[in-house]
Amino acid sequence: MTKLDDFRQRLLRLLHAPDPLWPGAVFLLALLPRLVGLGARPFWLDEVFTLQRVSLNTPDLVRDSFYNHHMPSFFLMLRPFLALGHPEFWLRVPSAVFGAVAVTLVFVIARRIGGVVAGALGALVLGLSPIALAFSQEARSYTLEMSLILVALYGITRLAQDLSAACGRMLAPQARAGWLAYIFGTGAALDVLGDGLPWLLAANLIAVALAVQAPSRRAFLLNMLRADLAILLLCAPFYLMLELHQEKSFAQTLAWIPPLDFTRLWYSFGSVYFMRVADSVTFHLMALPSPLLIWVIDTTLAMAVAVAGWRLRRKPAVLAVLGISLLFLPLLLTAISLWQPILLPRYMLWSSAPFAILAGIGASALLEMWPPRTRGLAVVVAVGLLGINAVSYYRAETKPRWDLAAQMLAQEMAPGDVLYLHDFYASKELKIYLPPGKRAEVMEDADGDLAHAALAMSQGKRVWAVYGLAGQGSEKTEKQGYQESQTVLGQPTQVQNAGGRIVIVLYDPAAGQGCAPGGCH
Repeated sequence: MTKLDDFRQRLLRLLHAPDPLWPGAVFLLALLPRLVGLGARPFWLDEVFTLQRVSLNTPDLVRDSFYNHHMPSFFLMLRPFLALGHPEFWLRVPSAVFGAVAVTLVFVIARRIGGVVAGALGALVLGLSPIALAFSQEARSYTLEMSLILVALYGITRLAQDLSAACGRMLAPQARAGWLAYIFGTGAALDVLGDGLPWLLAANLIAVALAVQAPSRRAFLLNMLRADLAILLLCAPFYLMLELHQEKSFAQTLAWIPPLDFTRLWYSFGSVYFMRVADSVTFHLMALPSPLLIWVIDTTLAMAVAVAGWRLRRKPAVLAVLGISLLFLPLLLTAISLWQPILLPRYMLWSSAPFAILAGIGASALLEMWPPRTRGLAVVVAVGLLGINAVSYYRAETKPRWDLAAQMLAQEMAPGDVLYLHDFYASKELKIYLPPGKRAEVMEDADGDLAHAALAMSQGKRVWAVYGLAGQGSEKTEKQGYQESQTVLGQPTQVQNAGGRIVIVLYDPAAGQGCAPGGCH
């Protein structure tokens, strides 16, 4: 027996391993890349809000969550982790775990439909997706919501594979797991984040498509109605509380999102479905070191999803489940964005899971076309390509280095200096990362606008101007602010960079004209 034959035999034994071993192995393999550098990146503004909220007592945490259009459940779950120290690590651990759970559920669903190879390849796609990795390393609730929606999707998939049982009594053994998974997953997802509401709409659209194919359309739709009523009972109290605490409409809270254009459309679609690395704070994709590599990956993924659609044409119920769960959310958000911009990767994240499931099913079908002796090599190449692309995420500065900016200001600012922050929310970042002994001194005069900075200079005070985004916004606005400050304050005395995203500029009236832009670094 040759070494290649021996490898094939080992691979076959692995593919026929006991069922319980596979999900556990997938979970551990998915968790590892989510733990790499988990605490290395500083918090950005959204995570600062998480840190502030989990630091509150329970009544205030609940009120603050509802007031800001969030459910308190995730933050209540997160609060015990704060006592473990190193918040950049521990507050992100649950997101990493739920991100790995989502990958495992993709494997379970894809395996149920297309076999072990389809499950493994689908898990590989989501497991090494840069956007999935990014949200798995962020102290927010998006991976928890995605994993719960995948529980619901698993339930609907079971029902679609046995529509006769789905038309019977909801708690009959054949249908119990499917209906309960749908009810629990959907209800829990809605109790974590209101962003799950589009999934409820998509699920009911799926139900209509399944009812057309069901032996008893009326019985199936009645069961779906009962399931929706159960979900309503699980969620209504929380949404009533949410409504009672509002002072602003939901549309008003989205006013900061810029109008939809092609760049923002590709930013969302490219990052969620096509393995691009999204910039956390601007609405652009990060530059990649190997554009050819990513286009090879994109082409293969698109081909795999198309092949999956063709392969599932003989399973129209399953195709309806996966097709609607993939397409409904991006189409809905794009249509709404023509009126009120809302299309962002965070709101589309859960739809990356059905995309990965279809990609796994299609890739498995493509793999069957390869000679048996080369299939293992093809899988190794796929792992290598996706792995190399994932490295781009780890190397990119996706979050501004406010930790470095705080260190630099703490070292160089003197008593009486004025701090001008172009981004108002930057003060929240700096207060976290400034050493306690220097926080009051640095932030003593940090609330003024550009006119206040100009007045301080006329009084002979030094002004430190900081340009960098704390939350999502446009880098163009920051550059315009830098140019405007030079018009008002004159030439800078010193210009420094805190990472690649933040510029710290010193204006010292005692130093005369200072240096030209780009100098004095």
